[in-house]
Amino acid sequence: MTLYASAPSNIALVKYWGKRNTQHNLPLTSSFSVTLETMRTWVAISPLSDGPDRWALYGNPKKAMRVLTEARAFTHNSQPLAISVHNDFPSGAGLASSASSMAALAFALDIALNDGNTPLSEVARWARLGSGSAVRSLYPGFVLWEAGQDPEGRDCIAQSRFHASQLPLDLIACVVDDRTKPIGSTEAMERCRDTSPSYAQFHARNADDLRRALHALQTQNLEALGQVSEENCLAMHAVMHQAQPPIDYFQDGTHAAIATVRALRQQGLPCFFTIDAGPNVKVLCPPAYTPALRKALEHTAGVTRLLFDRVSDSAARQEPTWPAHLPAHPPSNTISPQQTALLSSTTSFPPTGAA
Repeated sequence: MTLYASAPSNIALVKYWGKRNTQHNLPLTSSFSVTLETMRTWVAISPLSDGPDRWALYGNPKKAMRVLTEARAFTHNSQPLAISVHNDFPSGAGLASSASSMAALAFALDIALNDGNTPLSEVARWARLGSGSAVRSLYPGFVLWEAGQDPEGRDCIAQSRFHASQLPLDLIACVVDDRTKPIGSTEAMERCRDTSPSYAQFHARNADDLRRALHALQTQNLEALGQVSEENCLAMHAVMHQAQPPIDYFQDGTHAAIATVRALRQQGLPCFFTIDAGPNVKVLCPPAYTPALRKALEHTAGVTRLLFDRVSDSAARQEPTWPAHLPAHPPSNTISPQQTALLSSTTSFPPTGAA
């Protein structure tokens, strides 16, 4: 019997940009994010009678294999599986597709291998070993991910600090370029650590940015939340710009979308932006203002399309079926543990996010 599960993208408002331990994927600093609803990764898992596992997924299989290895080690269940992993929004473009992918996979593996009885903190550990920020996609609403200090990450945990209803927000993703970014986040983080003179300064501001963001949510102050979010993301990109050689994910459409948001705010529309490691701009606003922002953003030069979402309490969940708008899920290739060390990618499907 095939089981289905999904997990959403999450977008950090206070970001981490560097790891204190790459083996365990432990962040150097804590982060604060919003969990979305409609931009999701879907996973289908079916048991196999024998033979190696079969996979259909986008991107590098090593991350997924690590999640599976950890899940099997914890559950002591080596049942061969057919696994499909598919995003319904652009992959590898700075929209947190890796996070949602590993969260969905870890969540589904818990159901397949342990009837859903694994503590969520342990499922989060599996997901983190595939993609650090995947931890946040397992929790609802506004999520704080504590970096911790333990060398193996026992205190590196996430928790939902506020429900989505604390400050209802829509999100509009301004897609400037949905191609896979030329420099992956891990490589970019390492370059910044080694060469950027503002790397330490960015991390030194983390505690104050977190305090400001949490207070803004506590007091339901959208303007204050937007201010710290924009300052934090621009400081992160400044770290990249000062690396050697410099890393600049921004494109003309990125700058244009930022200018549009600032102009709209000057006109009295409450909104703010954030940008992860990529060119695409995420704009957050109260739901009542989404139509006005949509009209302005869809006519912004360099923005090719818009994706619409909202801050949500849904997080990862089991699904009744596979969505009709995605390609059929039966895995089409076989990957053994020995082969994963030699492979950089497997079957790739074109991203099909809603416009």
